[in-house]
Amino acid sequence: MIIRFVKLEILPKHINAFKELTENEKADILAFEGCSYLQVLQDQNNPSIFFTVSHWESELALNIYRESDFFRGNWSQVKQWFANKPQAWSMKDTNNIQ
Repeated sequence: MIIRFVKLEILPKHINAFKELTENEKADILAFEGCSYLQVLQDQNNPSIFFTVSHWESELALNIYRESDFFRGNWSQVKQWFANKPQAWSMKDTNNIQ
């Protein structure tokens, strides 16, 4: 399993739109084959900072999602709202490494 963390800094004027978009599209993302979990977190001290945390059965499943028309459409909209370049990490659960 891959646990994906993505840090996004959103321009203050787009925070509400970002929150609405992520809430509306959460079910669509979870419907992608291989995605079993998705959470969007907002920093309590800096409301412009968000993290998404998602669980993917494999790197292949994550890449299929990232290459989908859905992701490309979503990303093209959201990237206009960025205050800084996003950062992403794909992690493995050390308790489940085989």
